[in-house]
Amino acid sequence: MAFFRKKKQKEDPKNRILDVKNIRTGCRAADSDEAIMSVGHMLLDAGYIDEGYIQGMLNRDHSLTTYIGNDIAIPHGEYEVKDCVKQTGLAIQIYPEGIPWASGRVRVVIGIAATTDEHVTILQNIAEKLGDMDVVEQMVQGSPEFIHSVMTGDAA
Repeated sequence: MAFFRKKKQKEDPKNRILDVKNIRTGCRAADSDEAIMSVGHMLLDAGYIDEGYIQGMLNRDHSLTTYIGNDIAIPHGEYEVKDCVKQTGLAIQIYPEGIPWASGRVRVVIGIAATTDEHVTILQNIAEKLGDMDVVEQMVQGSPEFIHSVMTGDAA
């Protein structure tokens, strides 16, 4: 089953949740706030959110960390900024050297902008796709195209 596909429909490039251009490898950041700002600006530049959502992402991580283990963080906005989401989308940044985040170290940052009804499905799919550390390691070493194939279910 594909990662974010609904019933067979003609795919509109404007409605893609994850585009290869929104995946960056070889990233560096001094701390989690810098990484959140960076991935937030990717979501903004892709047209998924209004700028206010980025502050909501920071607020959310400060009140309840978005670090989920397996070297992964999933920054997303708090409920108060849900109106800043224009359309559901993801941005992924890979930090090969890792960055400190809450009680762990993060190498995969997945910025999420989601409407209320799609949020839970996205989180479930991330957990399903990245529950195995071997897959996370392959993503950290992989190209944007490879990462996209893992996340969309097209990987062999």
